[in-house]
Amino acid sequence: MTITEQIRQIMFSEELSDSEKLDRLHALIPLESFEIEDLSKATPAQLRQLKDGFAITEAMQQIRRRTAGKE
Repeated sequence: MTITEQIRQIMFSEELSDSEKLDRLHALIPLESFEIEDLSKATPAQLRQLKDGFAITEAMQQIRRRTAGKE
């Protein structure tokens, strides 16, 4: 299953609360993406990890905006 599919599955889950969704999304962030020191020297695999990390954080922001709107 791709990261996009995993994000979609978490986001549309009706059984999970928003905090559980955030926890699961956070667990998907590849730790190796934090080790990139220079984008011009990053490998294709590192760039894919970074792209996946951005997609995950965007999903997390959507949940936080939705949660902030409820308060």
